[in-house]
Amino acid sequence: MLSFTAKRVYNQLEKYPTFRDYIGQIYAAFASKGNKRKISGQNNIISHKLCILNNVTFDIIGDNNTVIIDKYTVLNNVHFHLAGNGHKVHIGESCKVTQSATIWIEDDNCSLYIGDKTFIIHAGIALTELNSKIHIGANCIFSYDIDIRCGDSHSIIDLETKKRINYAQDINIQDHIWVGAHVCILKGVTIGADSIVAAGSVVTKSADSNVVIAGNPAKVVRTGVTWEKDRIYDSE
Repeated sequence: MLSFTAKRVYNQLEKYPTFRDYIGQIYAAFASKGNKRKISGQNNIISHKLCILNNVTFDIIGDNNTVIIDKYTVLNNVHFHLAGNGHKVHIGESCKVTQSATIWIEDDNCSLYIGDKTFIIHAGIALTELNSKIHIGANCIFSYDIDIRCGDSHSIIDLETKKRINYAQDINIQDHIWVGAHVCILKGVTIGADSIVAAGSVVTKSADSNVVIAGNPAKVVRTGVTWEKDRIYDSE
């Protein structure tokens, strides 16, 4: 990783984007290492210009799958498993995903989007049913041991109707969400912008913006709040 001084210099280059991209390309090529690709199928695209990837595995089985990682994003120890056709993964600019994160996608035509400047530590993100979608907004922070899944992977059958009753439902995590450690976010959930999910929560129902949700199952425990990543102290 860049030293503190080097980071300051690199950030100053924002005033000169073309030169910054040139320097970033050189550094990304130098810093990236230990990556693996195991691809079986046709028309699969992996794009990650100006990114730093360390120990990242792309395991793709199928056709017409796309993984796009925007510039200045850093991935450490991330495993992409895409089985099926027509899946789309898009990770925005200046994100960081680290510490044994797994993106696991099955069936066909699933979509995962992660917005700019989102930070994820040790998460499992799973889309395991046809046409499933998970949207994670910009400027989010996810702590460690996070599980996000929009389906149950297996079928629950109603004995009377003989029909399945647990189909997948999309997840929408909006901008600027702080998710504490050991949280599970399940299918059909929308979490409104500027909200906080307390550690250990199991989120099964949607929540509005500017709230704290906590518990198992999680419920709103406070409203009218937002959060900042910096520790702020009241002035004396």
